[in-house]
Amino acid sequence: MYIPVFWKDRVVQYPRRVSITNLGNGLQDWTPAPGEIIERGTQQSATHFGNMDFGVLENALMVAFTAMNLRLVQNSIDDIQGQVLTVTLNNTRKFPATNAEKTVTLPKTVNNVDYDITAEIVEADGPVECVEVYGKALNAFKVNYSGSARNVTLKLHVTGGLH
Repeated sequence: MYIPVFWKDRVVQYPRRVSITNLGNGLQDWTPAPGEIIERGTQQSATHFGNMDFGVLENALMVAFTAMNLRLVQNSIDDIQGQVLTVTLNNTRKFPATNAEKTVTLPKTVNNVDYDITAEIVEADGPVECVEVYGKALNAFKVNYSGSARNVTLKLHVTGGLH
């Protein structure tokens, strides 16, 4: 874990004062003459700067980890929200026989067939005994119903299987 360095400035009595020594031939030696040192300040060293680099790296790793977790949460929300499809099934046979089977293509292809489908009857022109969903694949599934209704409109809620 990053341990912060609480940097302190060097504080001196005369910050910009220098003493000049004439070396001859027009050469001069300028030497800092700060006077009394009031605060030494934090030493600028490889240890302190290396610690700062470690803190920057640690921060970048935490941001990447957080971004990855946010993506996983978004994937979970997408799975929960799922896909909603509306399908109309038509039966042309006499009751109790039925040919109201339909293959429903998923708008979003799923990653596995471990998804759930909940059927809701929106409209029917007669009794519907049960709705059956079967033959799940990554991009489609089949649905049919039994009952004496000729036309049935279903709202299908597909959840899971995306991630």
